[in-house]
Amino acid sequence: LGTAILASFFLAAFVNPGIVPRNSQVPQELEVDPRGRPAARFLRISGITVKQKFCHTCLVLRPPRSKHCSFCDNCVLRFDHHCTWLGTCVGLHNYRYFVCLVYSSTIFLMLCIYAVFCIFNEHAIQFSGEDYGILEWFIAVGEEPLLILFLVYCLVLLVAVLLLSIYHSVISLQNLTTNEHVKSYYRENPFNFGVFLNCLQIYCHPDFVLADGMDTVEAGSSPFGSFSEGMSFDEA
Repeated sequence: LGTAILASFFLAAFVNPGIVPRNSQVPQELEVDPRGRPAARFLRISGITVKQKFCHTCLVLRPPRSKHCSFCDNCVLRFDHHCTWLGTCVGLHNYRYFVCLVYSSTIFLMLCIYAVFCIFNEHAIQFSGEDYGILEWFIAVGEEPLLILFLVYCLVLLVAVLLLSIYHSVISLQNLTTNEHVKSYYRENPFNFGVFLNCLQIYCHPDFVLADGMDTVEAGSSPFGSFSEGMSFDEA
């Protein structure tokens, strides 16, 4: 388990999260708006219109689900969030390692807490025998202040990583990123294909644009249908 934690940590921290290559200049083939700036493009994904915006820092049309990270100063594919603990973004290529790190850390902390209580029970048995009561148990525990501090430390960490585990489980089942969920991007999520396909895409085939593997996306300079269908275009 310790090996899994270390491996997932290094993979999450050092694998390229999905940085979109920059352009040195604005591509000439792009259409421009009345102000002379590159115009947004509209994509139809699973019958839902999604707005694809131009990044004026990287000089690219941001791929679906990508976002420019102000900390890393890069556009990142399937941007989830910027993790200060890892010192990098969590995105397309390292999200599954990040989740593995969170899950394995949760299990590890649970085992640590279980081991501490086992030690407390052994000390209580040594102190009062097999038939010790609750008072004798607390007296035995009180003789191990360092273990008590370690237990409190593990409990605090467990609350944090357990909440993370639950949260990322929920958004994975819906095929959402943290960024999309927090900002409520979608009125109807075009990337949601059901629990099984969502998890299969995220953890086994992250390079797929759509969970069903049929990466068919229509593009156009004008929206397909009404703005009321799909996502919040101001936040695209």
